[in-house]
Amino acid sequence: MLPRTVIVGWGLGSLGLAVILNTFNVLLIAYLTLVVGIEPALAGSLVLMAKLYDVATDLPMGWLTDRTRSRWGARRPYMFVAAFVTPVALYMMFSPPAGDKVVYILASLVIYATGYTLFNVPYLSMPAEMSRDTHLRTKMVAWRSLFIAAGTLFGVSIAPFLIGFLGGGAHAYAMLGKVMAATVAAAFLACVVTTSRHRVAEETRVAVPLSQQVATIAANKHFRTLLMIKVTHLLALSIGAGSSVFFYRYVLGYDLKVLGLYGAVTTVVWALAMPVWTRIARNRGKRFGYFVATLAYSLLTLSWVLAGPGESMFTLLGRGVLFGIVAGGMLLMGNAMLQDIMDEDYRRTGHRKNGMFAGSYSLVEKLTSGLGAQILGLILSATGFVRSATVQTELSVQGIYLVVAIIPAGLMLLSLLLIHRYNLQESQLTG
Repeated sequence: MLPRTVIVGWGLGSLGLAVILNTFNVLLIAYLTLVVGIEPALAGSLVLMAKLYDVATDLPMGWLTDRTRSRWGARRPYMFVAAFVTPVALYMMFSPPAGDKVVYILASLVIYATGYTLFNVPYLSMPAEMSRDTHLRTKMVAWRSLFIAAGTLFGVSIAPFLIGFLGGGAHAYAMLGKVMAATVAAAFLACVVTTSRHRVAEETRVAVPLSQQVATIAANKHFRTLLMIKVTHLLALSIGAGSSVFFYRYVLGYDLKVLGLYGAVTTVVWALAMPVWTRIARNRGKRFGYFVATLAYSLLTLSWVLAGPGESMFTLLGRGVLFGIVAGGMLLMGNAMLQDIMDEDYRRTGHRKNGMFAGSYSLVEKLTSGLGAQILGLILSATGFVRSATVQTELSVQGIYLVVAIIPAGLMLLSLLLIHRYNLQESQLTG
């Protein structure tokens, strides 16, 4: 049994990760396009280039943490360094110098990607080695999901509201960068300190060659299926979230403060619904919960095609309530499945490869978000989006509908076939 402070403290790390991920998903392309002045297609390319850099870092990072031995344990030394590297990158990102900003933005993205990897890969590796109890791990992931909800609240509500309140210009984004840097540093350091109360025996990690670990993970059918599910989900979420500023501003006719209110409703409901999804995972299984939540999310996403100028605030916030309910279920089930896969692999092989699993998972997360940003930028450019215009053409509006509703919904529906294929049962992880 783990102390409550360790469980909550581990979950706290997700606050920092979610602040970054959700703020970038919602605002980064809009910031680079509307404030920095980079064309949408190029802005997407910069994000994708930084994500491709992660190809060279995530898997080696996982392998390295599996082999590390220190008085702080295998995972925490890297997380500690990330608590300083990542905030610096966030400050840089939103405070570019005068002149040509393209190279500077790319450098900021690469430094951010390094810090994110240093924290996220070892962080995701921890629960499966902290407890053999699948239900306790689900409880840990539930706490993580609550902190992700708080980070999402920041990214989809507080950040847009702050930008709107401060006028939406370069000064507003500079202030956002400072607030993000302080929040992320505090969350990362708190996670490192609180989890230091629980140490994992070093003998659980065996020096297995990198190539052998990669081959073993690639052969894990449960992990392959989960990765394919995450590709479809994260690509859909990246494209959909990145288009939200454009949708609210140029289609619905609302400002960023309304987007912030919508985000607040969504994430509060998300947090309130978490105990229900935890109970569903325990009683009906994670695959069932994942399927139901994803199906509902797909239909809700598709319903954006019915939204248009003049949509009432009541209808808009009603969508937020429904999205909050199902988004929490999707997040909980997917992350709990990852911990089950790590545990099942250890039970079967006797070797800890959690870092490699987490590195692969993180790599897919970053590459799909980068690809999503590129797709979003290309579609906006191809349909004639003009960043200096207050009113967009009919073709440009159709392009926004495409990226906010049709493409994300299609990807989510496709993932249902993959969820159906997932067949790791919780009953296999007892004893």
